[in-house]
Amino acid sequence: MATAILTRRFMSEYARRPLNVVLLVIVPLLFVYLSAGAIADFADVVGFVDDPDLLAGPTAGWAAAFLAGVAGFFHVLGSRGADRRLSGAGMGATRITSARLISGLILAVVAAGSAILALWLRTGIDDPLRVILGTLMFAAIYLGIGVAVGAVAKSDFNGSLIVIFIWMFDVFLGPAMAGGDIWITRLFPTHFVTLLMLDSSVDYAGPIGNLGWALIWTIGSLGLAAVLFYSATAGRGIDRARRGAHSGWQRLAAGFRYGLRDYRRNIAMWVLLVILPVLFISLSFYITPGDPTPVELVEDGVTSVQVVSLADVHGAIMVPITIAFLAGIAGLFVVQGSLEADARLALAGFRPREILGARLGVVAMAALLTTFVALGVTSVDFDANNWAWFAAGSVLVALTYGMLGVLIGSVFGRLGGLYLMFLLPFIDTGLAQNIMFSAAPPSWGAWLPSRGAVEVLIDGAFTSTFDKTSALLLAFVWLVGLTLVTAAVFKRIAEPKRA
Repeated sequence: MATAILTRRFMSEYARRPLNVVLLVIVPLLFVYLSAGAIADFADVVGFVDDPDLLAGPTAGWAAAFLAGVAGFFHVLGSRGADRRLSGAGMGATRITSARLISGLILAVVAAGSAILALWLRTGIDDPLRVILGTLMFAAIYLGIGVAVGAVAKSDFNGSLIVIFIWMFDVFLGPAMAGGDIWITRLFPTHFVTLLMLDSSVDYAGPIGNLGWALIWTIGSLGLAAVLFYSATAGRGIDRARRGAHSGWQRLAAGFRYGLRDYRRNIAMWVLLVILPVLFISLSFYITPGDPTPVELVEDGVTSVQVVSLADVHGAIMVPITIAFLAGIAGLFVVQGSLEADARLALAGFRPREILGARLGVVAMAALLTTFVALGVTSVDFDANNWAWFAAGSVLVALTYGMLGVLIGSVFGRLGGLYLMFLLPFIDTGLAQNIMFSAAPPSWGAWLPSRGAVEVLIDGAFTSTFDKTSALLLAFVWLVGLTLVTAAVFKRIAEPKRA
């Protein structure tokens, strides 16, 4: 009875933020509807799946996995102190752990149901049992990952980065997207669930088969989450609180300096911003077969379809995808993590534009560091025809998504913002600008934020002349427009705090 009461209260706590509930349903609908067709078309072209129609199935699992993982992470991270006090007051860590996992599973089922509905509307479902079981296992595995990370993470930024990049490795380098059969990908959480949904038999699954390994991952993930959450809830540790008349330029410089000092102390954040691009981009070259694939390019004003290595295409397109995710998340958490400090700065006489300028400086530092690392690791396996334009396109993606992260974080908060910062980069750089799926990116993505920047990047990667002036202009329009909108929104948020 006590567990049921706690579960109901935990669900009520989540439902107090209606936007998060809406996004839990809307995000998978949009994600699956837009991605299922593109992934199936890609499989049809490359031919690494016998039945390309089956490849639409894992897209429902991907959406459910991400939302369940993020929901599970924030479901326990923000309430860690309260859960410890409840445990110490006699409620008991076992009941609290059970209630958190049950309420998390309810959220995971909602996300999975929305994703399955979207798949049915988009492509139909030929094998309902396989799709439903697989999607639920995707969600359960990532719920366990999210809860486990939330139980031990000391920072929402670091923890969410870990959850997101486990998911990105799993999806972009897994059997449904990359198509390779490299031993390291067999260690990814949903490798065998994906094979189960694709109805692909592999010798290394052994006598228990794909279903057996998928169940082991599902039960093991939830079991690990229960152990770590129980340990954190039963512990007696106390969370430490985070602590954080001159000219306008002096105030701006001071705000940037102290903001950078605050984030410089977060060593784990900078390590993740460096290590994750290295691993992600390196593995994308390593696991992708070098099969020929068509790409539409413009050279000296002449448009033609040229055949290039799929490994080169995958590695090159992973650069903007990685940068967009990291820069967007950095922008979101920099602004969210400094709200109280910004309020004090406003009371001390800082103008909104000075506060915003200081925060954007920190975001730019993080985005440019990630871009520099991504370009460096890409150069090991890939030789762009024009590195200057390849780098310019990468920087434009980084700054654009850093600004989007600040804007979305200012409007939607941590959890809602993170849902959107998952959806937008994946749909934009991952699907709408991805030349892996077809020779030219789809027309429906022509006005999305990274279209111009990615076109500049691809032109630099595979041609020796620059023919993307209009794309460069479009990228600058997006960047300047987002900056102006962000400044206006941030001003509305900051000004009342000065009163």
